[in-house]
Amino acid sequence: MQLHRELHTIRSRGAELVVVGQGNSRWARAFRERLALQNPVYVDPEREIYGALGMKRGIASQLTLGALKNYWRALRSGHFPRGLLGDTLQQGGVLVVLPGGRIAYRYLSREAGDHPPVADVLAALPALGAGVTTRT
Repeated sequence: MQLHRELHTIRSRGAELVVVGQGNSRWARAFRERLALQNPVYVDPEREIYGALGMKRGIASQLTLGALKNYWRALRSGHFPRGLLGDTLQQGGVLVVLPGGRIAYRYLSREAGDHPPVADVLAALPALGAGVTTRT
């Protein structure tokens, strides 16, 4: 996912992009440097947030036709694996969390390489008074 490339748009809407990884502080530094991130990166080494949100973890989400297609798509677009960081069996997701903790958008990855369309995430930002959009 390339949300970090939309940082200016995200911030222009009064929001912040925050990454929560499941590694350690060394992982967070390496991840920030690799992607030249200009936004906060936090770690949840025990994966408590991932568990609380119901994010998938396991080999089954890695060995699917969809995961293979996602991997192939990434390779074709020039994204090559370079030194895996964190727990490679843990699937992630994207949340748009509003002040007060209300979730305006929730996307939980079903398999490796499953990311929401960036446009969908950005569309959730100005809709501060709208209901929650969910895809799990």
